[in-house]
Amino acid sequence: MARYAVYIDGFNLFYALKKPYPEFLWVNYSALAKSILGPQDSLSEVVYFSALATWKPRDVQHHRTFIKAQRWANVEVVLGRFREKDVKCHLCQKVFRTHEEKRTDVNIAVRTVAGAVKDVYDRAVLVTADSDLIPAIQTVHDLTPAKEVGVMLPIGRNSYDLRGAADFIRKMPQELLKRCLLPAEIVAGRDTIRKPDNWV
Repeated sequence: MARYAVYIDGFNLFYALKKPYPEFLWVNYSALAKSILGPQDSLSEVVYFSALATWKPRDVQHHRTFIKAQRWANVEVVLGRFREKDVKCHLCQKVFRTHEEKRTDVNIAVRTVAGAVKDVYDRAVLVTADSDLIPAIQTVHDLTPAKEVGVMLPIGRNSYDLRGAADFIRKMPQELLKRCLLPAEIVAGRDTIRKPDNWV
């Protein structure tokens, strides 16, 4: 019997699904987290980490709808932010304005370590293929040797470094994602949450 915490790297999973599996973008993170549990296990918390692309009004509107649906499913949402950044093209030397996601990796790392130290979980699962989170796993091992941190790699993604650092690995097959979708229409009190048309 173990208490689980599941921490979801939103954009890492989003981009793994966007082109090859857009039908799974309306995923229920609570259901995905519960699929990891054994019969005697419990779920301490499910946390979704992301940021709003504020320069894309349509995308932000859809993202806010998705966040509402996750909160309806009892998923905590932690938002970082995007920062504008100038990038110089090495070929043409022109400077382009782009946006860089900030704080998400740090937010996930801090929550993973804090959850271990505060005894929120026995086993944490990071839903990501981002090897930047390896120091967080190592810190949990150093500070709380009895705790375990596993990884659920997004479908189609791999990270040998993460595999080496994690205590266990969970897969994300298509059959699982099919079973873990949100309803197309959710009644939440006086509010109705509808899956956006042509979301991506």
